Amino acid sequence: MHTDIATVHPATGIVWAYRFSADGTAERLPNDRVDDALSDHRDAWIWVHLALADNRCRSWIASYAPLSEMAREVLSGPDKHLRLDIIGDEIVGVVPDLHQGLVEESDDIVRLRFVMTERMMITARQQPVHSVEHNRRAIESGKRFPSVVSFLDAIIDQFADAIARMAERLGDELDGIEENVMREEPADEQRRVGKVRMQTVRVHRQLAQLKTMFARLEPRLAQHNKAAAEAVGALAQKLDAIDHEIGSLYERARLLLDEAAAKVSALTNKRLFTLSILTACLLPPTLVTGFFGMNTKDMPLQNTDGGSWLALCVAFTAGAVTYWALRRLRAL
Repeated sequence: MHTDIATVHPATGIVWAYRFSADGTAERLPNDRVDDALSDHRDAWIWVHLALADNRCRSWIASYAPLSEMAREVLSGPDKHLRLDIIGDEIVGVVPDLHQGLVEESDDIVRLRFVMTERMMITARQQPVHSVEHNRRAIESGKRFPSVVSFLDAIIDQFADAIARMAERLGDELDGIEENVMREEPADEQRRVGKVRMQTVRVHRQLAQLKTMFARLEPRLAQHNKAAAEAVGALAQKLDAIDHEIGSLYERARLLLDEAAAKVSALTNKRLFTLSILTACLLPPTLVTGFFGMNTKDMPLQNTDGGSWLALCVAFTAGAVTYWALRRLRAL
């Protein structure tokens, strides 16, 4: 039976939804029960995840999501700037995350949008994100989240762990580059260091903004929910520690790039010096051969037996005298 997509309820576009009981045990909710669960969740909290690329999800946010108008705008809006704010009893945010590939996370940074209350968490993304996917698998494996705050903590904590793994990979990359710079002539190392440096700059920028937002949110949140404020403060501290590690990698990459550039410059200068000496030594013989190559009358050695060999000796002697003069003048 053919179904007109225009008559389908927007909730059918929801990627997934879970209901968590008081002890944190999760139950997968069918999409057609999400609206009822959100209207009656006195003994549980609900997590709904949306894909903004699906217009049905945008329609559900606009017409059915139990959110304020400003929260709807943050959840489905085009703004990619990081933000974290309290709107009434809602906490809204746009936070960074890593793009989730088919097998594992990539190094591309994308955006995760969320709105949370004491009994509800709605997340939305344009592209698959690592932290959400990892926590969904954890839920399917039996992990419990007794509160919305604990789930937000898990999302940010997973992002921080992914960044820590990225920092470890970047550190290993710098180790290999450093050994090549010390042992061999730098060939592709400058480009490789440049990529590492650019990645650390990008990650540092995201972490710095995120930890600043959490630091600002903590005192405001403490007025309403001390447990949530303590969790946010702990996340800010963890982000600060990881950001310090990323900053160390950036400084190391900068110094290594300078060292590689200095070594390349020294090699270039050495080659230019060698080329200059060869040019200086070959210039007098070139002058001699140019002189004997003139088609003019009364050219010396023109009718002399072995004249070519004598001219060659003159050219060689001119080069040798030039080399001796350069050594004498300590130009070598």
